[in-house]
Amino acid sequence: MTAIANPWSLLALLPLLMAGAAPAVAQPAGAQPAAPQAPTCASAEAAGRSQQAELLSAAPRLNALLLAETHTSAADHAWQLATLEALARRRPQLALGLEMVPAARQAVLDRYNAGRLDAAQLLQQVGWAEVWGHDPELYLPLLRWARRQGVPLLGLNAEPELVRRVRQQGLAALPPAARVGIGTPAPVGPAYRQQLRDAWQMHRSSTTTAADNADLERFIDSQRLRDRAMAEAIAAAHRREPGRLVVALIGRGHLPPGDGVPRQLQALGLGGVLAAQAPVPPPGCGPAPAGARLGVYLESADGAVWVRQVAPGSAAAAAGLRPGDRIVSVNGEPVQRAGQVIRRVAHQPAGMPLRLTLLRNGRTLTLTLLPSGPGRTGEARIQATASG
Repeated sequence: MTAIANPWSLLALLPLLMAGAAPAVAQPAGAQPAAPQAPTCASAEAAGRSQQAELLSAAPRLNALLLAETHTSAADHAWQLATLEALARRRPQLALGLEMVPAARQAVLDRYNAGRLDAAQLLQQVGWAEVWGHDPELYLPLLRWARRQGVPLLGLNAEPELVRRVRQQGLAALPPAARVGIGTPAPVGPAYRQQLRDAWQMHRSSTTTAADNADLERFIDSQRLRDRAMAEAIAAAHRREPGRLVVALIGRGHLPPGDGVPRQLQALGLGGVLAAQAPVPPPGCGPAPAGARLGVYLESADGAVWVRQVAPGSAAAAAGLRPGDRIVSVNGEPVQRAGQVIRRVAHQPAGMPLRLTLLRNGRTLTLTLLPSGPGRTGEARIQATASG
């Protein structure tokens, strides 16, 4: 297959389309440029149609398409499914790569692909709750679509135990044989390093010691390992079947412009790679999501659940939840994965207060709040107790 001459050209274009931006228009000499117009629901919908048209136009020349996601976003998964459905009409020979499943567990995916496992058996045998933890209901429509269409599923990630070893010891301390066939990752660029440092710093103290610096490098190593593992699985799938487009579902944190998984693919010599993310409509566009919600973006790391973003006006914001907080328990039950928090919030009876226990700067905080849902606004109150 012919590779795209500049595999990043469309990547540079897509964020403009996703934001609903209009093309630049030449201004008469001396004229003041017009103030940018805020995106509307209509312009966001038009941006989505333009993005899909760009993707379909590029599809014949692509070897890999990386669809970014926030793991807890139903809207992102709906966009991924719509993109796959459109691609299948243009280029039916697809494979669906999953960050959620380690490559070493491919045999389980093969049994599901062949119809020998149902969805519940797939989740149990692949160890979904242990290796991923995010709500499987968000992913099952994609998995079921792939099987109905005869689209093979591919595990992409490194085994969690290997990632933990790198997080504890660093890449240099592991012999090549211990990496289970994962090669030495290409170094990260300055912007990606800063992104990873910011993520690491969110749950560190304000003072940084030499030991902290070593911990940061191990944290970056663990991310590089995952990036490389996913890139190698994608490149191997392309080598096996060069005519099949590999579409991969990958967290947006692994897809910074020109770095992360794309950089590792470039280092492996695979061209024709494009990354895209879902258009983000302005507030108030589209139907309200069903079920209770806190209004936070959570992330699992090192057996802990961290708050990364808090939506303005949400129940979490009203309670005073902040980026960098670590959620320890929900209604007194300990949690280690973001998916556990999400499921417990979703299953919270309507009108019943939810109790979160979290750690912030060495203190234990207890938050009691009513998660928001369709047609109601979240309420919250907060208590703080000293700890440690």
